[in-house]
Amino acid sequence: MEEHPELMPLLTVSGGALRGLSFRVGRDPQVIGRAPSAHIVLADAHLSRRHATVQLTPEGAWLTDLGSTNGTWLNDQRISGSVPLTDGDVIRLGRTDLRYFDPGVARTDPVGMSFGLPSPGHRPTLPLPVPSARTPVESREILSLPVDAHS
Repeated sequence: MEEHPELMPLLTVSGGALRGLSFRVGRDPQVIGRAPSAHIVLADAHLSRRHATVQLTPEGAWLTDLGSTNGTWLNDQRISGSVPLTDGDVIRLGRTDLRYFDPGVARTDPVGMSFGLPSPGHRPTLPLPVPSARTPVESREILSLPVDAHS
């Protein structure tokens, strides 16, 4: 069964020279680095050729440092080995920041702006108006213009 791309997690470059680029996270480990053979190539001189991997598993998404020279940072904490990712996490590789967006549990949008979700049982305080099918339309004066016979 093939995944729908819209439902797959996303890494968005939120800081650095490549700001705005986005990459989908798949089930196979995706190498992030500056080597042309990496799945996600980031032109950042402070990255190792094979810096880290990100992978989606049945238990969730995982970030793994591959013994990089400058380290892999998750929410300002240097990691070693593999760590789980959650929606809104910020990954720093070299001088590039990536924000992790998981549409399945999203509390942020793809660029990382937080939004609150209503609690279960929450109801709006004011009902939204529902337009009636018989709502009268304002009558408007019809403007009559002469038609040019030569057109």
